[in-house]
Amino acid sequence: MIDLTNSIEWELLAEHQRSLSGTHLQELFGNDPQRGNALSVESGELYLDLSKQILTEETLDLLVKFAERAELAIHIEKMFTGEVVNPSEGRPALHTALRSSNNSSIEVNGVKISELIDSAFDDCTEIVRRLHSSEWLGATGEAITTVVNLGIGGADLGPSMALNALRPYMQTAINCRFVSNVDPVSLQDQLSDITPATTLFIINSKSFSTQETLSNAGVARNWLQKKLGTGKEVIEKHVLAVTGNKQGAKEFGLPNENILPIWDWVGGRYSICSPASLILQIGIGVENFRMMLDGFSEIDDHFRSANFRNNIPVLMALVGMWNRNFLGFNSLAVIPYAKALAQFPGYLQQLEMESNGKSVHLDGTDVEHETSPIVWGGVGTDSQHSFFQFLHQGTTITPVDFIAFCNPVKPLPKSSEADQQDQLLANCFAQAQALAMGSNKGGINEISNESISSIRNADGNRPSTTILANTLSPYSLGQLIGLYEHKVFVQGVLWQINSFDQWGVEYGKALAESIIPNLAQSTPSLPTVDSSTDSLIAQYHRWRKR
Repeated sequence: MIDLTNSIEWELLAEHQRSLSGTHLQELFGNDPQRGNALSVESGELYLDLSKQILTEETLDLLVKFAERAELAIHIEKMFTGEVVNPSEGRPALHTALRSSNNSSIEVNGVKISELIDSAFDDCTEIVRRLHSSEWLGATGEAITTVVNLGIGGADLGPSMALNALRPYMQTAINCRFVSNVDPVSLQDQLSDITPATTLFIINSKSFSTQETLSNAGVARNWLQKKLGTGKEVIEKHVLAVTGNKQGAKEFGLPNENILPIWDWVGGRYSICSPASLILQIGIGVENFRMMLDGFSEIDDHFRSANFRNNIPVLMALVGMWNRNFLGFNSLAVIPYAKALAQFPGYLQQLEMESNGKSVHLDGTDVEHETSPIVWGGVGTDSQHSFFQFLHQGTTITPVDFIAFCNPVKPLPKSSEADQQDQLLANCFAQAQALAMGSNKGGINEISNESISSIRNADGNRPSTTILANTLSPYSLGQLIGLYEHKVFVQGVLWQINSFDQWGVEYGKALAESIIPNLAQSTPSLPTVDSSTDSLIAQYHRWRKR
């Protein structure tokens, strides 16, 4: 493995950063009146403005040279063609094949994956058709009116976020719900106002061994059987599974026709285009789901073919690396100016932090540089009245990704007042401008032309990226998610880590399994790791009411 941090390209970037030190964004814009256009790129329905990042054309040129040194183009082709890019588990990562018509030549273990994908999507389409036409009947002969997705992580975050974002595109009156947390209140809240006879559960678990999901599935099964009886038709008519462990689903009581596949070459957090999003297909319909896949496919093609200097995911990744490794910024705030994308920052937390929150290189050596930033955020304009004070004047500089849409999904009513979409976008653009330029130029407030005290000063020079799209549609959402997927992959290549495993998560799960017996018994008998855990278990038993 090439030691990229000791390469001449890395050293040139470090030297360049030193030369830029102290340079303000005001100065960069003043030196180049065309900076806004020069540092913006467009693809499909996405427009990317990097001009408010603390960098120059030379910075991008040096970053591109670093990507070339890392042989990024070769790694991209390896991912798209099905070579192993997850070495710790010996797997390819073929989520892109789920939304591509050019997957017919790709084989895994001697099987053409196009045939697997087509068959699975045909099954999903038939399920959606039967539900939408009220042909799917429960054990009492009543049509299904509620679908509950039981999953966690990628089996919940992706479809839940997307369904919430695309509510205006709902094609059915079926009530779609999600339960992820093993907190018993979460599931009971969802069951409190629905009827077993008209409810269908989707057990969404790649391994069919995820503790939280199987625990909720067991409670759901008991709830159904208590009301509808214990005959096998109850499970057959009220439960589906999306899993890579078909045997586990069959042992739960499901027949073959109720089991949809998810394959080991599709990671959980990259599974939004797979049958794991069955509930999304039920909600928005197959046609809209296909439109979302088209958006993914467009950004896939752009990522695979565009030169790095005009490649949106590559540029996003390079700028993120520049901010993390050379400017020392340790977090990233994601602010969508669209209420419908309220769950998007949370979705990105898993995508980025689970993928690239690693401290070991591909060859097993320790990483000696920073990797994934902390990802957080919220919806604009609400966030402006909560944590934007921190962004503007706090002691910790946090780069921001602003996401906005020029047109609302539905036309707004005409009125004599200002168009609310104008207000929304004005706030987005103003916040990015204020972070970059600040308010203390010469100690004068540029709007009121009045002298301002230091307590009101905002120094600016706080970087941001703005991602602008036409409207929030299935197509643009697919592009947006695909953009961040590929950004994460590129950064994994640049940092020489495996973006597709998550052994830290697995370790935490294993420890929980070892503690459960001590919590279930009135008198703990198994040794634990430390005295703190022992005392917490003891206190739990003192307060636990059974």
